[in-house]
Amino acid sequence: MAMTLHELAEKASLSCETLLEALITPSSLEPEVVRHVMKTISRTKYLDSFAIWKGDPRPASVAILSGLLDSASDVEAFKGIDRAMSALGLSSSLVALPTRYSATLRETTLHMLLQYEQISAVIVLNLSPEEQTVIRYAEAGKPLVLVQSRVNGARSVLLENQKGMAIGMNYLHKRGYRRIALVTASTSGSEPCVSASERLMGYLNSLKRLGREFDESLIVEVATNDEAAGSRAFEALRELKPVPDAVFCAAGDMVAIGCLRAARKAGLSVPGDLAVMGYDDLPVAALVEPSLTTIRERSMIAGAASLVLALEGCVNGPGENLIIMPELVARDSA
Repeated sequence: MAMTLHELAEKASLSCETLLEALITPSSLEPEVVRHVMKTISRTKYLDSFAIWKGDPRPASVAILSGLLDSASDVEAFKGIDRAMSALGLSSSLVALPTRYSATLRETTLHMLLQYEQISAVIVLNLSPEEQTVIRYAEAGKPLVLVQSRVNGARSVLLENQKGMAIGMNYLHKRGYRRIALVTASTSGSEPCVSASERLMGYLNSLKRLGREFDESLIVEVATNDEAAGSRAFEALRELKPVPDAVFCAAGDMVAIGCLRAARKAGLSVPGDLAVMGYDDLPVAALVEPSLTTIRERSMIAGAASLVLALEGCVNGPGENLIIMPELVARDSA
């Protein structure tokens, strides 16, 4: 069997996340760390695991399934997949397919992809296939990697959403904020957002742990993950008596930016009158005024991991899941 990412991490005495970061965003690490990673990759001949995808005149393809192709966090995952493909020197092609959050379309598309021999592996972003579909992929020997969700029998790249919410809530609480509102993506419907449910649970668990009472009026659900949704969420929250002193936009940074701008347009000081926290750490989070305090989800690393696990699965068969931990990025908005 070819060496796996987990085995490479053990050889390098580093985390899988650091290895992937060295491959796709080396400038974010100390040069000596990058050199150590590259030397370990060379010494262990790790790249030999991907030899079958190099130089093939008719390369196999990897399919990527997503609710919407323009979702900000999914775009970051796409970047990670593409950068990993380039860093590994692969000639395989990528096929991106949206389901528009239709469970029927999701299952139909997965069934179709299973029939195509040209598709070597399938990556599913923030959606949960039916268990029977996962079983069919396992029986066919075609790797199916899930990002942000877990289904028995499938390999997963898991982002610790509840941990991320706990980190954010702890930070806000320590800063003295007590009436903390939550702006969340949809947690219901035929194809709910997997991460939204986990983040809502993390918010509720954090309130209990911090000794704060649950107030349903402090939760606003948005249908889209854009600035307009954040602006609408702020308008709903400003009608409350008393108004919140902090807003945790678990629906993402773009929603948080919309909320932040709407608050300032209404004459509020951020964070003086209202603290705003996002979730993602998209590049734009550091560019807005005030800069956005957020939870770094590391979606690009998750995307790179999903590609590596998918291609490893073609060579080695089913393997271990990978867990990527979130981290706080404290800036000026909270």
